[in-house]
Amino acid sequence: MSYLFSGAITVVVYMTGGTNKVYPNMMYIPIAVMASVYGKWQGVIHAVICGLLMGPFMPLDKDLHINQETVNWMVRLLIYAIIALVISYFSDFYREEFAEKVKKEKEIADAQMAVVYAMAKLAEFRDSDTGGHIERVTELCRLLTTNLRRRGKYREYIDDDYIEKLTRVSPLHDIGKVGIADKILLKPGRLTAIEFELMKTHTTIGAKTILEVKEKFPDNRLLELAINITNFHHERWDGAGYPLGLAGTEIPLSARIMAIVDVYDALRSKRVYKEAFSHENSLKIIQEESGKAFDPEIVMAFLEIAEEVEKIFTQYEKKRVVSRIPGRKEGFFGERV
Repeated sequence: MSYLFSGAITVVVYMTGGTNKVYPNMMYIPIAVMASVYGKWQGVIHAVICGLLMGPFMPLDKDLHINQETVNWMVRLLIYAIIALVISYFSDFYREEFAEKVKKEKEIADAQMAVVYAMAKLAEFRDSDTGGHIERVTELCRLLTTNLRRRGKYREYIDDDYIEKLTRVSPLHDIGKVGIADKILLKPGRLTAIEFELMKTHTTIGAKTILEVKEKFPDNRLLELAINITNFHHERWDGAGYPLGLAGTEIPLSARIMAIVDVYDALRSKRVYKEAFSHENSLKIIQEESGKAFDPEIVMAFLEIAEEVEKIFTQYEKKRVVSRIPGRKEGFFGERV
């Protein structure tokens, strides 16, 4: 494109009478573009070519048949080359700075994810029946949120950054369960009214924990999403949920997404207090709760990807079963030893 622009400028300069007009100064534009985008050598080469286009074959005044003196166009060529060098130097410098910044941000993001994953595992280790839960929830959140964006209603709200951040913090939704006593968390029978009230506090325990972190990093959107899904993923569309009894769109979108993903995985998983449901029965329950427990729009988006959802659950369930084959020992963090 820069070469085409340079060629067009050459034609303009010639047609307007030569280099005695102001138009040759337009050549600085493609030189600057080439040097800033493609770096030093491409920039200098382009500058030399531009200098030659404005050089020995370009008249000073076409109408008067006056040619340029050699020193004039050579000095211009030299100036073009120096400008390209200066621009490319700063361009390369800031490009390297930007690349280094991106690298560091990725390292920080990876570290954040490692901490998130470790924190989530604290809750999962409390109950062996929920093995693989956070891995499945992570993949299902990404899948559902991506499909929800394609539907259009939340297109302006859900972008790549939102999907990535929600996926990263989704494992934290039940982090508050580390504060629930084993006699309640692992109870095989029905919880009493008092026990259920205590179980419900896992939402506020988790949210309060993350909120304390966010107070030190107030601009971190990742933590804001983590607080929302932790505190509100048991709210219901009809207002009958907890901890605040929010209804409809009062419930943060991230929590509405998590609610469906969490319930699907809970239905499909064997727990101390229940057997696993089939994929079909789980979908039927979720569909029946559309407009009651769940946002109808998100239910529709979830049902559209039901086949992919089942594949993800089955894939991670197979991995979990293989990891528990008798004779295969695991270390503290699940590594083979």
